[in-house]
Amino acid sequence: MKYNTLILDFDGTIADTKKSIIRTMKFVSYKYNIKNFDEKLIESLIGLPLKTTFEKAFALDEKLIPEATFVYRKHYNEIAIDTISLFDGVKETLLYFHQKGINLAIASSKGKATLIKILKRHHLYDIFSFVGGDEDAKNKKPAPDIVNFIVDEHHYHPKECLVVGDTVFDIEMGQRANVDTCGVTYGNNSKEALEKQKPNYILDSFRDLTEIV
Repeated sequence: MKYNTLILDFDGTIADTKKSIIRTMKFVSYKYNIKNFDEKLIESLIGLPLKTTFEKAFALDEKLIPEATFVYRKHYNEIAIDTISLFDGVKETLLYFHQKGINLAIASSKGKATLIKILKRHHLYDIFSFVGGDEDAKNKKPAPDIVNFIVDEHHYHPKECLVVGDTVFDIEMGQRANVDTCGVTYGNNSKEALEKQKPNYILDSFRDLTEIV
């Protein structure tokens, strides 16, 4: 067994959250009277902290960002359960790894309460040793802080850890933490974009992780 710990992104890796994110961003844009809503730009920023998305996509005044974040999370929590689904093969593969004794952790830019709510809905929360959200790291993706925290807190060996994500931000985060990385092509970034970031592996299916772990 090459890796005994998987550090997983959530949006676009474990769950298909694009619809819920776009829908909530539209809600926020209407509230703040933002006319030019660029859906493709929003999609390209999925995986980064909300603050970054609000700055780049909405050019929102920094003073309004805390309030906009609250508005976003409140609305998102209301619709998340009905608009989010796990990607094909994710649940059974995670349960397989758990049964094999693989440590499972999440490193996400999503709010922690929402992550826990979704994982509990799908009966997966208890298999994770750590669920890391936006509140758990001062410096956000692609900074390595959340990965470093997981490794240090649980005394994992970096060489035995694998970061798995669907965006170049996830791969950079893992690389900066000096752990191996795996990109998945079914999420929010293209295979070509992931290849440019040079992860150790690129997979088309979550199930294929069983072949490299």
